[in-house]
Amino acid sequence: MKRGLKDYLLLFFKGMAMGAVELVPGVSGGTIALITGIYQEFLGSINGFSLSALKKWPKEGFTAFWKNINGSFLVVLFAGMLSSIFSFARLLEWAINNEPVSIWSFFFGLLLASIVYFFKQLLPLSLSTLVQFSIGVIIGFLATKLGGTETNPSLLYLFFCGFIGISAMILPGLSGAYLLFILGVYTYILSNVRELLDLLKHYDASQFFNIATVLGVFILGILVGIKVFAKFLHWLLERHPKATLATLVGLIVGALHKIWPWQNQFIDPQFPDRINTQAVLPSAYQAGDPQLLKAFLFISIGFGLLFLLERIKISKKNATPQS
Repeated sequence: MKRGLKDYLLLFFKGMAMGAVELVPGVSGGTIALITGIYQEFLGSINGFSLSALKKWPKEGFTAFWKNINGSFLVVLFAGMLSSIFSFARLLEWAINNEPVSIWSFFFGLLLASIVYFFKQLLPLSLSTLVQFSIGVIIGFLATKLGGTETNPSLLYLFFCGFIGISAMILPGLSGAYLLFILGVYTYILSNVRELLDLLKHYDASQFFNIATVLGVFILGILVGIKVFAKFLHWLLERHPKATLATLVGLIVGALHKIWPWQNQFIDPQFPDRINTQAVLPSAYQAGDPQLLKAFLFISIGFGLLFLLERIKISKKNATPQS
């Protein structure tokens, strides 16, 4: 696809939107790619970057190689994603620590909207869909009980989290930040990104090495996972699209209680180094004022945001002249 400067600028902003939601335990970057109309090109471009494509470079030249992997598309898209992640990481960490009810209400609204979106647009109500959805709900709920530790995860576990978490950027419906939250490393990774940004102002060699090691191993897991999952999911979505999406939406619903705005913390005697949370009614919330009006407002904003993006996509599609 031939693009001009305006098209690449728009693609950059789409990448920013994907990066922003990857920080949020609510909506998948794949969902944004699907809604903004770049999902198929995104998946195809990732699959195009392979060992066989690299082997063609010496024979056919760099230009042919770059065109084959859709390099300009990937570079601009990932540049937008990375700029968004580094821009919003500090703000998001502050919101989680200082406005927990507001930020989790917003995430909860986004997640509800993504569930409604998939049932409305992509999933027919049938017996097979409900069975696959129910299986996903059960697996999703059980997965939240596995937990993880945010205190000092091993490098091997961080690699595993990056490997699994990147699947959400490829899959529409499953949030990468949501998976990291369930695996117990969400705030740990977020704080390391924020500390890396702080080091740009106050450099410390030993601290930089520690943070670079943590994020480097995590990113390595992402790079390995993105190739493995891209090929597998491309095959899965081509062969069994409805079954795959129904199961994914079920996974989200099964783990929905993890981002309920009102959570009470407790320590399991069997795992004293792990802080667990339990979703409760606002009246049983122990961390202060439940802020019901503010929570309802942010749930509504989160819910409406996804459908606003969908409406913008539809308007642009209708405005495009038919050939």
